[in-house]
Amino acid sequence: MISKTEFQPDDIFEMTEREDGGTVVVALKGELDLATVEQVQQRLAQLRDERRAVLLDLDRLTFMDSTGIRLLLSACEDAESRAWTFRVTRGSERVQQVLSAAGVSERLPYADEDVA
Repeated sequence: MISKTEFQPDDIFEMTEREDGGTVVVALKGELDLATVEQVQQRLAQLRDERRAVLLDLDRLTFMDSTGIRLLLSACEDAESRAWTFRVTRGSERVQQVLSAAGVSERLPYADEDVA
């Protein structure tokens, strides 16, 4: 018997990219966790090293654990120390709850906020 809490097809992780006015939009779908975070880290590092502006789209994530939070905070540190343009979307309601519970939601550079 399969319970409803087991794997669902919509939980498959996907990372897609598109160009939008000089910014690379990296859209994530599914779960950002220990099993998936490394490929996102590697791609963000490549884009950072190429000095490409990045918008990390979190709107279609269904789950994020502490490794995802660490990824976001690390990218923010890279952006600050290397003058790299990195922004995030606000994310799904679940992601917003995780970021708020972790006390980091106010530390992220959201795409919908003006840059000083």
